[in-house]
Amino acid sequence: MRRIGGAEAEVQRTRRGARLVQNGSVLSEVLAEPGATDSVFDVLAAAVRLFSPGDRVGILGFAGGGMIAPLRAMGGGHKLSGVDLDRAGYDLFCDLSAEWKGEVRFAQADAVEWLRSQRGKFDLLLEDLSVGRDGDVFKPDVSIDTLPRLIQSKLKPGGVAVFNLLPPDKWTWAEMMAKVCEPFEFDVQILFESFYNRVVVLSNKALPSARGVSRLLRTELNWIDSEMEMDISVRSLRLAKR
Repeated sequence: MRRIGGAEAEVQRTRRGARLVQNGSVLSEVLAEPGATDSVFDVLAAAVRLFSPGDRVGILGFAGGGMIAPLRAMGGGHKLSGVDLDRAGYDLFCDLSAEWKGEVRFAQADAVEWLRSQRGKFDLLLEDLSVGRDGDVFKPDVSIDTLPRLIQSKLKPGGVAVFNLLPPDKWTWAEMMAKVCEPFEFDVQILFESFYNRVVVLSNKALPSARGVSRLLRTELNWIDSEMEMDISVRSLRLAKR
């Protein structure tokens, strides 16, 4: 996730690396070795591993690159490009992960401006922005009213978008879901028992059934011994398309 306002992110050292925390919410788990974070980042990594039709992946809201350790542990050799307004998380990631991080490029910039400036299209784009305010973390409006169509326009044919959704500030969950999914024909959502995040996988190419996605995700999570294997449920959104 990306800090775009509010309190500065705090670095907390852990036994396995460090974490970035803002307003009590973990923005990134940064590990010193590839492996499971036992958090939402494992599921984001599994979604990238499973659904990216190629190796060019963009991360909007890099923070500390929390999904890269589980992605590399799953065998994902994707070429990653990340953007964030704050470089501190990327520097922390490099300090802990330089030996195994693989190809990771970073730009300190506004996510919308960065994505608009990119030449060529992506196999998968991960949207992971957040805004901190008044002791809480929300999904910024730009993630709802601007980025879905821009992301869709920057995907290759058959490309996939993954949104890590948080409670919206000025929208209901239903309004946010409808707006985010509107540019895409196919969608599936991943819910958690232990987190209020909702991860949405979107494409204009058919996705597996919810049951199939659940089985595939659990296989990847089991491979890295992630606790998230038993924490997730997968559902079809079945939103009416305009």
